[in-house]
Amino acid sequence: MSNRAYTRSEHLRALWPWLPLWAAMALLAIFSHGPMPMFSTRTLAVAWEMWAHHHWLVPHINGEPYSEKVPLLFWMIHAGWAVFGVSDIWPRILEVVFGGTQLVLASLLASRLFPSRPWVAKATPWLLMAFAYAFLFGLQIMYEVLLCTWVLGALLCLTPTATRPAPRWWLFGLLVGAGLLTKGPVMLLHVAFPFVLGPLWNDWARQNKARWYGMGVLGLLIGFAILLAWAIPAGEAGGEAYRQRLFFTQTAGRVVETHAQDLQNHARPAWYYLLFLPVIIFPLSGWLRGLVAVPTTLFRKPWNTGMPAAIGCTVVALVLLLASGLAHLPPIVDKLLVIVLLVPLFIALLRQPLEPGLRFLLCWLLPTFLVFSLITGKQLYYVLPELGGVTMLAAACVADLRERHSGLANHWALGTWPLSLGAFLLAIALFIMPAVVPTRFPDNIWLTGMAPYARFFGVVFIVLGALLLLRGRGEMRRLAFAGLIGTVALNALFTLGLWYRYDLTPASLYLSQADAAGHPIGNLGVSYNGQYHFAGRLMHPIAKIKLQPGMAAPSDDDDDDVVHDGDSLDDFARHHPDGLIVSYAKHPPAEAYRFARLIQPSRTGWLMIWDAATLSALQAGRVPVEPATPTQLYPLDYWRTRGAAR
Repeated sequence: MSNRAYTRSEHLRALWPWLPLWAAMALLAIFSHGPMPMFSTRTLAVAWEMWAHHHWLVPHINGEPYSEKVPLLFWMIHAGWAVFGVSDIWPRILEVVFGGTQLVLASLLASRLFPSRPWVAKATPWLLMAFAYAFLFGLQIMYEVLLCTWVLGALLCLTPTATRPAPRWWLFGLLVGAGLLTKGPVMLLHVAFPFVLGPLWNDWARQNKARWYGMGVLGLLIGFAILLAWAIPAGEAGGEAYRQRLFFTQTAGRVVETHAQDLQNHARPAWYYLLFLPVIIFPLSGWLRGLVAVPTTLFRKPWNTGMPAAIGCTVVALVLLLASGLAHLPPIVDKLLVIVLLVPLFIALLRQPLEPGLRFLLCWLLPTFLVFSLITGKQLYYVLPELGGVTMLAAACVADLRERHSGLANHWALGTWPLSLGAFLLAIALFIMPAVVPTRFPDNIWLTGMAPYARFFGVVFIVLGALLLLRGRGEMRRLAFAGLIGTVALNALFTLGLWYRYDLTPASLYLSQADAAGHPIGNLGVSYNGQYHFAGRLMHPIAKIKLQPGMAAPSDDDDDDVVHDGDSLDDFARHHPDGLIVSYAKHPPAEAYRFARLIQPSRTGWLMIWDAATLSALQAGRVPVEPATPTQLYPLDYWRTRGAAR
């Protein structure tokens, strides 16, 4: 066998068996139910409107330019639709491809960072695919998994190989540009610190600082040029309001607190990521050996200069952050405490005698985590690209523990027994659920939905708990396997017991018929996020009607026949007597079973479709005309088995 063929064979063997296992589980999970509102349905709605109305340059949602996102993911969806036709199958396969690519890139990056420890590169994809939150979010047709791919690829360009110490700057710039076209300027936050702090972890950067920073800035300019090549013509095509939001409001609104109308700010306190960190990295947060290995490896010399003071600042800041969360102190105080918690610790860790790979991970993870904590807008999935670095850190620290502290590396008390205990407790809860829920929690829609299927999944978690109790070699793989299978099992339980409350297909198909027949549609009382547009292949926007049931109709001097966002229900019904209204309620009113066109569950409440004139008459206290057809009730199995009162 030639050297090239042998190398290719070794690369393929390195992907076995974790990549086929992950791909099978991801495909099973992502096709177990339809696209999830609101994440997946909103993305599909934007892609559909761009496709249907030929808005190739400017994303649109509900008939308006959509400045929240840039178009690369939509273009990728369109490429598949051009070949395979319009459906939600291709976008879901795309997400699985992105996720698999992310695992492969994380393994390659780990092999670059720790060339003398091949176990780290083998362990990284196993641990990464075990993260429950990342796996479940990866089932959404969203931008973050694709962004993870560009981030890991760009960081891979910065790391040296055995034969080439210099970075690949042109490829770095292209990948940064792809990331900018996927999620906007936030791409820079994910790659900025490994570049800016390059001399702290990279020998070539330390010896060639001028070339490192000069070529790096040139690479970033290439990335921005790619973004501007789209953004400038898109801004011109989208109009002044779209251009203002695209270039200024959207990014600035997430950095500082704002109350701008319709801006997705997601403002949360500075300690938000710290609080949910155990959730984001679960089940790694329950692996005692990994939790012990990280501080043991990073604090090589815990009493060297500055380390006790840094640890003291971290502990004090952490205690004060907990107190501030209870006392609701001003946001500036929370931000200062997060700075005091992380900055001294970061500086002290860089003074430790750590190998370059660990220094790279510290330069990537801690500053990025700090900046995301200081930014006002926060969602848990914003930090998904850093999870690859978290798995590399854990794997490298466990490998170091095995080399320097063999007693700790093999001690039974540091195994996966806490996760096993959690699996057994969950199994017990699932076994008793069918007996307890009907009498104790009959009104809890979550428990009543899952109870009929709970005992089967209880058996699954007993098996996983027993697997996690095993000792000896292969502990990390058992942890990863149990984490992956457990997450897929919970997703299956959700699909069987609760998906009917998220499946908007009946309402979307009904609205599709009305839209094709030229009937205007209004959405009453809540914001509309495009959840019906793709499933119903709607060609016209849905108006946002401001009147909620039970409110008095305000006076309105608008007498035109155009559907306006913010029109009252009376306006809409007067101008469009053949129109339809979608309304929502915690429980359907009694008259809905007689006069509504369609009723179906919607998350924790109910969705109803009415003739606009009928609902307007009911709100005014009048008895409307009897409908020609009976109310459609979905899903049919729900109404048969629950015996819902009409």
